[in-house]
Amino acid sequence: MLKLMRRVPGGTLLIPMFLSALLNTAFPEGLYVGSISQAFFSAQGTNYIVGFLCFVSAMGLDVKSLAKIMKKQGVLLMIKFLIAYVLGFLMIKYLGGETILGFSSLAIIVVLTSTNPALYMALVKDLSEKDDALAFGLAGVFCVPAVPLLVYSLSSGTDIVWTPIISVVIPLLAGMIIGNLDHEFRDFCLPAIGIIMPFFGWVLGDSINLFQAAIAGLAGIILSVLFYIILLPTLYFTETKLLKANGLSAIALTSVAGVSLAAPSVIAQAYPELEPIVPLVVSQIAMAVVITSVLTPMIANKIAKKKNLVKH
Repeated sequence: MLKLMRRVPGGTLLIPMFLSALLNTAFPEGLYVGSISQAFFSAQGTNYIVGFLCFVSAMGLDVKSLAKIMKKQGVLLMIKFLIAYVLGFLMIKYLGGETILGFSSLAIIVVLTSTNPALYMALVKDLSEKDDALAFGLAGVFCVPAVPLLVYSLSSGTDIVWTPIISVVIPLLAGMIIGNLDHEFRDFCLPAIGIIMPFFGWVLGDSINLFQAAIAGLAGIILSVLFYIILLPTLYFTETKLLKANGLSAIALTSVAGVSLAAPSVIAQAYPELEPIVPLVVSQIAMAVVITSVLTPMIANKIAKKKNLVKH
């Protein structure tokens, strides 16, 4: 099973999610037998896992290198933030949050703000400058729900609901502080991200109906295409022309993290009117996770070869 999951991009999260969704489609709440089993197999465990991932992801953020990475990766991630805000604001203001081409403002905000830190690390270690790997922790922070939740709050033009944002920020700060004070404990915890992914995938799948997911497939593809069209040229131009770097960080940051599948439900806790579309949005984001996990490394390798940056 593990070999199969590793062959599929994002498979350690997506395959358990699919199996859980299959069970949920055939037997809704089939494992809701109460107590421990229900907490373990159902979506009830989502918030704890999200909190854990926030905590561990932030442990990789080295405060000593923060100033250096903010000059390049920080700028690129802030551009992602601003683009997501502008498009989210326009969609909510002029479309009232309704869907366009099959996806909503919630989907576009979550996807545009997302970055896959594991994929980022793999690409920059193989293709880019050594210092680029220092931004792993910052990329990890941008894959947790706090960022899209803040962007959605700003884009909606309503009063920002701070409680869910603070609830995400607290484990982030705790992880960053502990990770910088105790490097041995940080190194002990970081591998746990990979270990917990299959379980995270399972609890996410518990809220997905595969018939709805099939309907969402085309919209997920369109969403992924727009993701590349909107982000990649902008980030690549910024890094190569304005920041005078090789552009590989921009490409490596252009991917959607599996952790972002939790963002819609977290945002819906602050905005209950979004709850009906959460399963559909999760399915669309899952499609974007798969597509960007395949295409982003291909694009990065092509650019690296063109610039003679491939390491042998």
